[in-house]
Amino acid sequence: MSISTTKHVNFTIIVNWKERGFGCAKACAYCNWRGSPLLPQGAQSLEDVTSFIRQCKKSFITISGGGDPLYRFDENFPALLLMSDSIKAEGYKVRVITREVPHVAKLTGIADYVSISLDDDVLQMLDSYQHLWDSSSQHPDIEFSLVLPPLPMADLLELKPQYAALHKRLRRRLVLRENFNSIFPVDAAGMSFGHSGIAFVSKSLCLSSRYLSTIDCSGHEIVQDNAALAVFLMAHPDAYLFGGFVRHLIDPAVHLEYSDIDVILLSTGVMDTLARQFGFAFKEVSPEGAYPRYFMGKSVRAGKSVQLILMDSTADAKRFIFNAQYAVDRVGFNKGFFFDPLIGEDAIHEAIHNKVAQAVPGSRSMDLFQPDRSQVELRHKSKLIKKGFLISSHQ
Repeated sequence: MSISTTKHVNFTIIVNWKERGFGCAKACAYCNWRGSPLLPQGAQSLEDVTSFIRQCKKSFITISGGGDPLYRFDENFPALLLMSDSIKAEGYKVRVITREVPHVAKLTGIADYVSISLDDDVLQMLDSYQHLWDSSSQHPDIEFSLVLPPLPMADLLELKPQYAALHKRLRRRLVLRENFNSIFPVDAAGMSFGHSGIAFVSKSLCLSSRYLSTIDCSGHEIVQDNAALAVFLMAHPDAYLFGGFVRHLIDPAVHLEYSDIDVILLSTGVMDTLARQFGFAFKEVSPEGAYPRYFMGKSVRAGKSVQLILMDSTADAKRFIFNAQYAVDRVGFNKGFFFDPLIGEDAIHEAIHNKVAQAVPGSRSMDLFQPDRSQVELRHKSKLIKKGFLISSHQ
């Protein structure tokens, strides 16, 4: 069968062999799939799989996502084999994305292509299993895949020598994938190595591809484009960002990850746009009639949650942020950074870079905080410690 492999979008069958829960041995920090309500529960029907395959205009179908296709291999092998046979029966080749290195050699005769997702523990296992693939003349075409850290382009360029050295060590094709969580633009040309041994895959390619999850849909319907969400909030005059997201903006190399997006809004219109454009639904968590109003927002597309506070004025937004427990949190973003003048921009920058959370001396205005603020601050302290912050109560 002669099918173009370049001009048509990728087709991927998302699997989750567990009937309930996330079918994977480990939740990778960068994974967005597990939060999707479209995640299938258990094996998918032969009818759905076959119908999806027949829409494809490429030469291969990928089995991936949602969970690991090789998760609990012995238990789930019959479902994997049925899916592989279904793909081959329609004249297509089979591609599998996995991080379950111990089972890759068992894909001989089942998969034509295998992409091994790398992180530290996978790299540590390679020497124990790689010889099994090299010893068989019938093994699949194997490549390695690495998700880039969510860093600005200048920082990624500094990492290129490390990726070149990794490719040399692996002795196979290395695919560098743009991070779904990244809010910084990546220049594809800048990530070129001048040869085909290292390739760059943009998240736009993954988001435009077709997926069989619980429904036949595109990646845009499953996963939130975090960059688009961030750009919208950062550009809106009624949005005041704070918390971990702002620390990531200020020093992304030190603060690679943030769990959610904290934002103060001055209008419900922004909430309407978040619902319409980004699929968010908001649940109010403050008492009836309280001011300010607190909301939790979660999108139908897997990605970051939004913790939202609705206020009346810029003065209240800044008063809220400038009364945070720690100096490191007394910074916000509203079409540009703003800092608590009591602490000073340089001191806050230094605290963020050195990951030092110092308690602010003196009294604080607590009237804009929820009644359970003390419990909120205890949880926040615990989160900072887990993220490697030094907690200091001294001036």
